[in-house]
Amino acid sequence: MAQSVSARSLGRRALSLDCGVAALADEMIAIPPAPGTSAHPYGPLVGVRCGRAVHAVAYPLSARLVHSEATDTRIAVVVSRTSAPLIIDPRRKQPMTIEAELGPAVDVGRRVLGMATPVETTSPSDVLDVFWLDGIISVALRSEPEGPLNWAAVSTLHPLTDRQIEPWRLRNRRLRLPLGWDAFRNRASNAASPWPGMDPSIAGWLDDGSFARWCLADLPDRDTIVEDLRDLLDPSVMAGIDEALAPPGEWIRRWL
Repeated sequence: MAQSVSARSLGRRALSLDCGVAALADEMIAIPPAPGTSAHPYGPLVGVRCGRAVHAVAYPLSARLVHSEATDTRIAVVVSRTSAPLIIDPRRKQPMTIEAELGPAVDVGRRVLGMATPVETTSPSDVLDVFWLDGIISVALRSEPEGPLNWAAVSTLHPLTDRQIEPWRLRNRRLRLPLGWDAFRNRASNAASPWPGMDPSIAGWLDDGSFARWCLADLPDRDTIVEDLRDLLDPSVMAGIDEALAPPGEWIRRWL
């Protein structure tokens, strides 16, 4: 970052303007929303790409404080080409270094600067599974007066099939999924087959790691939604879901 533009001043400027701010050499410039992109929690930087002359970017975010009476506040995240990401909290005198990755909150700044983001170790199949479970619970809540869902109706909701499929076949299809995050993102960036809730242009702007975390951040917790389904579905249907979601070798061990 340019010596004359400190992380603190960059972050405070972003908070005062409530938008993205870039450190361009020895001055700060505000970045307006990119044309054609929708509003997003990470502000107007989504879809923006800065040249090498920009040393760092800052943008405001809402934050939830732990162990504090004031539970909501505004902070600024500062992402630099040469140093660790920082959090600027107006109530603190010094910036705080981000020790752990914050997922999309930091990914956005890195993509604005044209920097690669960390690889995501979670498999794309996990995203498809939670998307499936979320769809099941939505249908179950709507169809409850008509009677409980059966396995045939549940299995056809999975993105990997459009017809009834046995639990073990669905499990094998999931475990053999040849789709990596690179192929997943390429498909989502195609306007002919967009991922639900993802603008194809944004999928193209992200890289594989940031795209993965973007998808994961928009989905509910898998374990929580599975437990909710146990209260809504017939045990036999839930047994099929458990079998379909079982990790490699787990379903066999249950029979030993």
